Amino acid sequence: MKNNIETIFTHETDDGAIGELGIDKNAKLYWNKQPIITEQKVTLQGWVNISIIIASLSTLVIAIFVVLQYFYNIHN
Repeated sequence: MKNNIETIFTHETDDGAIGELGIDKNAKLYWNKQPIITEQKVTLQGWVNISIIIASLSTLVIAIFVVLQYFYNIHN
């Protein structure tokens, strides 16, 4: 089954090359009849994942202490 791609934008460069932006009935984008990747899984290295977890936990601890300090200052 072939996709029926409707051209929504055409561009011609100074050297005569033509590019066409299109869309099919499933709302997928195409450039010169080639699909454009609009979503892709991101994989990070292990040390990046660990540093994100540590940063998140430290931010949570700081937020807890700020809230406790706020309530402590209100009652004193």
